[in-house]
Amino acid sequence: MARKRLRPTAESLIEAVGRLGLSPAQIDVEALRIHLELPEFGAAVEDERVALALREMKTARAFVETGIPALKRAVPALRAVVAKDQSIRWTIRVGIPLLDAGRMDLRIDAAPDPIIAEILQGIAARNDPTRRLEELRAAVTELAVQTTRDLRKPVDRLRSQILVDLREVGADAAAYLEHLDRSLRSRPFNFSPRLARSLADALTPVRQRAKAVAREGSRLRRLRDQVGFGAYIEKFAAARRLSRRILFHMGPTNSGKTYAALQALSAAPTGAYLAPLRLLALENYEALSERGLRAGMVTGEEVLGELDPTHTARTIETADLTRPIDVAVIDEIQMLSDPDRGWAWTNALFGVPARTVIVCGSDDALSYVRRAAEAANESLEVINFERKSPLVLLDEPVPLEKVEPGDAVVAFSRRAVHENREILVARGHRVATIYGALSPEVRRAEAARFRSGEANVLVTTDAIGMGLNLGPLKRIVFSTVRKWDGVQERVLTNSEIRQIAGRAGRYGHQDVGYVAATEPNAVEPIRTALAGAPTAPAADTRFYVRPDLTAIRSVAEEMRTPSLYEVMTHFARATFYAGSPFQPSALEEVLEIARIIDRARLPIEEKFIFSVCPINRRDEIAMGMLERWSQVRAAGTTVPALRASMTGELDYQERTVKLASAYLWLARRFPETFDDIEATRHMRRYANDAIEHHLQQTATRKAERRGRRAGGTR
Repeated sequence: MARKRLRPTAESLIEAVGRLGLSPAQIDVEALRIHLELPEFGAAVEDERVALALREMKTARAFVETGIPALKRAVPALRAVVAKDQSIRWTIRVGIPLLDAGRMDLRIDAAPDPIIAEILQGIAARNDPTRRLEELRAAVTELAVQTTRDLRKPVDRLRSQILVDLREVGADAAAYLEHLDRSLRSRPFNFSPRLARSLADALTPVRQRAKAVAREGSRLRRLRDQVGFGAYIEKFAAARRLSRRILFHMGPTNSGKTYAALQALSAAPTGAYLAPLRLLALENYEALSERGLRAGMVTGEEVLGELDPTHTARTIETADLTRPIDVAVIDEIQMLSDPDRGWAWTNALFGVPARTVIVCGSDDALSYVRRAAEAANESLEVINFERKSPLVLLDEPVPLEKVEPGDAVVAFSRRAVHENREILVARGHRVATIYGALSPEVRRAEAARFRSGEANVLVTTDAIGMGLNLGPLKRIVFSTVRKWDGVQERVLTNSEIRQIAGRAGRYGHQDVGYVAATEPNAVEPIRTALAGAPTAPAADTRFYVRPDLTAIRSVAEEMRTPSLYEVMTHFARATFYAGSPFQPSALEEVLEIARIIDRARLPIEEKFIFSVCPINRRDEIAMGMLERWSQVRAAGTTVPALRASMTGELDYQERTVKLASAYLWLARRFPETFDDIEATRHMRRYANDAIEHHLQQTATRKAERRGRRAGGTR
């Protein structure tokens, strides 16, 4: 007997909200379900109960928005974490100095005792932060005294161990203390009966790393200081002079976090938006211009807009780290953990010289952002954003033959995308196609075809995860939950699943977003991810960095070598010492290019520029082209525009676009060598048009096209 399919509770709540005369788009339906303690499926709801819950949530929301900030100003030791259902978990922050007063504090978060809990409950119920305030302050002070007393023995033991360490490291005590202090400031401990054991377990390896840092050889330390990572934070002089304020707009896709950041950016006298993709930089440049601002855009290969803009949209690799501005928005901050490009987010997070820095992204990046703010001694405020429309996972698989208009089918390779595309076209769908090998212009055109209804289904990779407006997208269908990441095939992380799934049900277009999988065994991993399970912590949580030209020159001088390969190899090995908060960005492919570029008689600074040129390093033809370009640069002649056939196959045109983009990138660095810019731009436009024409022409069934051609010859 077939199992009866239960109706999602979210749909019942949406109907109830509508009967109460409210717009479902204005209500956080998932938070309402949690407040009512209802299951995800099959629950019946009464209008009166929904109305009462909405009033209770409104009262709780008012206290969260106004009461908590006022109370925290009055009693700074208070910490509040607000859950999705507006419930509040309170803790009291207690600082216990390990050495001199106020130096190297242990930060302990203690739960409120019954007296404090009762006072806080009354304050919240009335939204009156002044109620019994002096009594609250006295109770918090007493709790801090008692917590310090309870931890006296383990703290004394830890203090004695630190003093022994200081005698061991001798003259390098300052380095030991600096590392230990930075580590302590980045990690509060929760008070519990097991805290004494937790302190020993957590801080023993920290002390060992601090001793390793202190004992490092003087030559390596001198080299590290020349490179700049011994004092990495301080090298961003413009940022350090500003006493920056960091705001973390933290939330999932479709929560309005980036929209709120752009509102603040637009209201500021000067500012910059730092984008993960050229496509996003372009869209926000246009948005800033439409608001009447003097806007400009800078990417690796082009500059658009006003000559002296007040507001600039940039790809993050081109961030200006010297010119002070009022507001900077750093989007997709979780990219800090990306081995290939994370260095650009590290530079921006530590170095963008803005009085207010707004970072936007998922909660996966919170530990990174908090550590960065503490290391730079800058204030951090975390502002939580919740998804604006509910996201519902379908229990039953949705095979390709059951894909409907408004769906996006997601795969993780170019080949799989085209296979899915052919199946859907054969079943009569009009298909738009998006994957990473397509240029931003083509991706944007394909997204526009889907938004306008010219295409009714989207077939895509995770390239839709950021940077595209996909308005009518109703349902995400995962054709797999595994991907090749350049090293191995692996299961998608929970964060990756949430990022992609979150594109369904865009606020303002759909009341609910749906998520499904083509295969039954993919449903549970998606359910786990959507339930909020954190991605497994990375084995290495250091910040990724990449050497700049100053670092390259310093190491080359220290080693007395013109070889970029030798410098990069030594850089990776010698400048990242035990205990460092940094690690080298993925250098394997850069090292391979460095070996090739070393054949050209160029200054080492120019070799480095060629080594980081954005080119497909897995494409032998592209690599051969890059080597020839470096030889032409060394010879002092010019590189003409590429010659390409405009009748080539799809993969040929994709390579043409990538090579043209690399040419334009190099033209911004070496304009006297790569001087055929207009011809290259024209060729890239032509190749993009050929790609888009191919995708449009093959987006519907060939049988239909043959029928139309036959009809036209009658």
